[in-house]
Amino acid sequence: MAAHAPDKPKTRSAGRANRQPRAAPLQPPGLQPTAMDIAGLRKHSVIFEALSDEEAANLMQLARMVNHQARHTIFQEGEPGDHLLVVMHGRVKVSLVSPEGKEAILSILEAGDVFGEMALLDGGPRSATVTTMEKCSFLVIWRRDFLPFLERNPQVTLKLLAALSKRLRATNDMVGGLSFLNLPARLARILINLGQQYGKVTGDGIVIGIKLSQEELGNLVGVSRESVNRQIRVWVESGVLDYSHGTIILKNSDLLFRESLNTGG
Repeated sequence: MAAHAPDKPKTRSAGRANRQPRAAPLQPPGLQPTAMDIAGLRKHSVIFEALSDEEAANLMQLARMVNHQARHTIFQEGEPGDHLLVVMHGRVKVSLVSPEGKEAILSILEAGDVFGEMALLDGGPRSATVTTMEKCSFLVIWRRDFLPFLERNPQVTLKLLAALSKRLRATNDMVGGLSFLNLPARLARILINLGQQYGKVTGDGIVIGIKLSQEELGNLVGVSRESVNRQIRVWVESGVLDYSHGTIILKNSDLLFRESLNTGG
């Protein structure tokens, strides 16, 4: 029997060998939003409520859905920004972090809220850090697609600018109002705002539908976790609220409101 010649080693073609590796996308590819997603956005999102059905469908063709687990950093302050995101499900916190690692929470966003639009419009770096507080889904729209869309739909530009102004005004009011208040008044004001945004009235009181650690509460107020712990303990013992495993129940919101008006030192 004739001996077989040994197999030659397989070699890649020159074209494949010289091909440059493909750059990884910033976000993994996602699914197209559904009709139900579009209907929800028309009710809650500042961008989509200004659009006709046809315009909303056209914008959706430019977008993709992505998902992230809790405590995932979407982007950090100072990073380049080339896309905006719309919260579809879940909540995120927008914060600033000092060089020493101290966090100050500027706002908490939920379904329908838009973020990342400032860098998208002016091409500058991200102005804050955004982190998921729970499992989230986002609609992602890229700058290269969105700017031409705004040129064709100037009414959306006006709506977007109005939303930015409203958010900036709310941040300024919060920082300015809290800076002159003592700790109980500052914390009471934050709890009342949370109750108005996320509260649900039950037989036990107003349940704030978002879990916050004492450290996160401290970052919202601008004080240490230990300071928040002491004040929360006082209010729990006096029946003003309940706090267990991050869940807050406001049992005496009238007292908290009066406390929030106390400007004494």
